[in-house]
Amino acid sequence: MRALVPVACAVVVLAHAAHAADPPSTVTCRVRDDARGREFVLRPADPARAAAGAPEPRWQLSMRDAESKGAWIDLLLPGARPALTASTARLSYRNANGGRQVDLEVSPAGSRLEVWVDHGLEVNIEPDLDPRVDRLNTDGAIAAVECTIGAPVP
Repeated sequence: MRALVPVACAVVVLAHAAHAADPPSTVTCRVRDDARGREFVLRPADPARAAAGAPEPRWQLSMRDAESKGAWIDLLLPGARPALTASTARLSYRNANGGRQVDLEVSPAGSRLEVWVDHGLEVNIEPDLDPRVDRLNTDGAIAAVECTIGAPVP
């Protein structure tokens, strides 16, 4: 297991919702002043199913960076239940074998993101798992993130 070291930095939070009646469907976080240019998005894994009002939407965390040249690396989060409002988001996710862990907190007071995934553990459960998922690791909590709550990201 990797050691996780928190990173302390100032935080800027940008939050909005398309319409008061429409619940937010994504959380997009960009790491500030990041040489890798990382962008993370928590979103429904199947937007059509979520739009149809499925009782249990499936969620995923996606990341892209300079190395991926804009291509998303997706990590399904089976059973995840994020709490999203127009100005806050919260997810504390750990799967049964501990190979997928995501902690996300977004509020007007600040934001924090921590991701730990181990492809070696998870490929036993999901044989088609993209080996690049290890690149989602944040190596500790990141507070230097600008997060937006709202509409889907292309």
